[in-house]
Amino acid sequence: MSDAAADAAGQGTRVAFVTIGQAPRDDIVPEIVGMVGRPLTNAEFGALDGLDAAAIAAAAPAADEESLYTRLASGEHVVVAAGFVEQRTAELLERLDREGFDLIVLITTGLFGHFATRTPLINGQRVVDAWLEALVVEDGRVGVVYPLKRQIAERHYLHSHGATIRNPRAAVLAGESGRLEEAARQLGDCELILMHSVGYTEDEAQRIVALTGKPVVTARRVIAGALRLQLAQISELRELAPAELVDRLPAGGEPLTQREREVITLVLDGLPNKLVARELGISHRTVEIHRARAMSKLGAASPAELIRRILLSARP
Repeated sequence: MSDAAADAAGQGTRVAFVTIGQAPRDDIVPEIVGMVGRPLTNAEFGALDGLDAAAIAAAAPAADEESLYTRLASGEHVVVAAGFVEQRTAELLERLDREGFDLIVLITTGLFGHFATRTPLINGQRVVDAWLEALVVEDGRVGVVYPLKRQIAERHYLHSHGATIRNPRAAVLAGESGRLEEAARQLGDCELILMHSVGYTEDEAQRIVALTGKPVVTARRVIAGALRLQLAQISELRELAPAELVDRLPAGGEPLTQREREVITLVLDGLPNKLVARELGISHRTVEIHRARAMSKLGAASPAELIRRILLSARP
């Protein structure tokens, strides 16, 4: 595979980290990247980027609205309405989806809406849900640590995992209460403790382990695991021959003709249209036609997007 194709298949992977607050999140992203243990090029974006204090204050939740607890670029923590953040997050993801990132990582929990992207998306809430569902037995006692007391009533895991978690517990660590000892006391009889906000650090998790003797998992560690899997898939794609990449494209729609397949195979190997024409013994214009038709059938605008479509078929 040529250098250009290797780059498209995962070398120098470009990852967009998205927070529901303001970027950068130097309290979260470096720890997640450190857990991953693979090279990547990352950029950070926030749903509240560009908003002044008055606009953020106006987004505070009403008594009957679900809330989110997040950090601003200044380091200040704020409570904002989940619906407001979800709308701004959807708009931000729509923009990033057009900017050629290999992966987008939504580093938050508490957003339960569906975000549709062409770029592979790691949705923090969804991967935490999937992890919990896969791990917890029916009669397991699970402790969940939230940043705000009001979130226990708003989004208790009993609501979404009632058939899985028979005896849920909940505690508050930040916001109204910041005492690790109190959280540990409340959750000491649980079999597993999930620190539900990505704001919780591995150091805090280890302190609760020491206090309870129980396994404790942070949301950021679960997200890092999903990211590690996606990066491993990109590395695997880098080792494949172009013809094998074409074989891995998701089925659907009108199949490629033999000539279209030949053209796309050479395009994925990094050849420009002029060299594809020379390789196949056809005109430059004919290559353009076959390439355009193939891309249309595959629903992609570029070779890099074809690689992302392969990843989408195996997203966590």
